[in-house]
Amino acid sequence: MSDRNGFWGFLFVTPAVAFFAVFSIFPIFFGLYLSMTSYDMLSPPLWVGLGNYAALPDDELFRKSLGNTAVFVAGSTFPVWAGSLGLALLFDRSFPGRNLLKVIAFSPVLPPLVVVGIVWKVLLHPNGVITALAGWFTGQSEIQWTTSAGLAPWSMILINDWATIPFFMVIWLAGLAGIPRDLKEAAQIDGAGPLTSFWRIELPLLRSTAVLVACLSTINACQGFIIQYVVSPDKGGPADSTLTLGLLIWKYGFQYFRMGDAAAVSVVLFAIILAITAIQLWLGRSRY
Repeated sequence: MSDRNGFWGFLFVTPAVAFFAVFSIFPIFFGLYLSMTSYDMLSPPLWVGLGNYAALPDDELFRKSLGNTAVFVAGSTFPVWAGSLGLALLFDRSFPGRNLLKVIAFSPVLPPLVVVGIVWKVLLHPNGVITALAGWFTGQSEIQWTTSAGLAPWSMILINDWATIPFFMVIWLAGLAGIPRDLKEAAQIDGAGPLTSFWRIELPLLRSTAVLVACLSTINACQGFIIQYVVSPDKGGPADSTLTLGLLIWKYGFQYFRMGDAAAVSVVLFAIILAITAIQLWLGRSRY
């Protein structure tokens, strides 16, 4: 009977396993193979071994995109962690209109990121709404938010943080909801203030939530592509100041027809994400 159940169980899961193998496992190994070839999508791949990887350190675009990605990741993680946790702590407390404000705060997550990018591209017009608001402090009537090499990277970070902070706020709220109220009430009875209660009671119990937020936000930032593609001029401009590794993969593969180099950069990006995630998981486990 058990053998028959095992057969039917295997039969039912086979379509899902096959789908996963075709659309997840095969592309991984095929991409690894392409990273060791010279392939322009017009002629058969030519095996070059590790040549594509050896050429990356001397590739100016790769070095530029690597630095841009590092800046984007830093600006899209630490502020996101602090901002989302702050909002979660705010909405974890009862006050009039909390649910309405929570819905409003969560609204940036609802539209697709492409739509968010288009809306912000309009808002960041040199003579747009954001410039008008900033003009009260700067006195400028025109600011090149996306066409200035100095401001464009920070504009991309601003858009990403605005779109992702509400998502991680919900994760923090779920973690806060799992903390027993008895512990907070006991801390208040013992005379602990809000800051002491957070630092001594809530934060240690949010360890697993913090690790999850750190890992997901870092992976999301490392894969930055949509905002840079939609908002930045010339897909990574000006002067490649917003060219991230994700955007470089697209440029190499579909603009320059260097699919082997694109695959090599994607493998390097995967290795970077894997290493950072492993370090975060190790630190999260060993910290407490």
